[in-house]
Amino acid sequence: MQLTDNFILQEFVPKGIWEKYGEKSIWFIDYRIVTIAQFFRERYGKPITINDWHKDGNRTQSGLRYWNTAIGASMSQHKFGRAIDMKWLQEKMFMNIIRQDIKDWQNEFLECGLTTIEEGTDSWIHADTRYTGLNKILFIPYYK
Repeated sequence: MQLTDNFILQEFVPKGIWEKYGEKSIWFIDYRIVTIAQFFRERYGKPITINDWHKDGNRTQSGLRYWNTAIGASMSQHKFGRAIDMKWLQEKMFMNIIRQDIKDWQNEFLECGLTTIEEGTDSWIHADTRYTGLNKILFIPYYK
């Protein structure tokens, strides 16, 4: 199901959710994460991978996650449908450039719904829409 010019619904949900609910899987994700993904795609002009299981890839937990999965924190924003992990082909340097851009242009990122970014990850950017009560992007450490 096409959500934006560059993203389909399957990229935001695990395979099992898609197989059970199909297009109704949209019920389980915060639409702001879709807006954020499209914003990042347009801003940096480079393809982004979230989940790619639908193309026989191995990324299955980069959007919505099952509540009972051991992947991530027990109260991860992924489990509420409010987070995505975005991966580009570039290495660590590009992740650092993106994080600095977010720090420099916070208002633009806030306007698309972004509230929180994880630091300390070298190959992806975690973005989420949790309520923080702040009028700035919250930068939090990556929790393994």
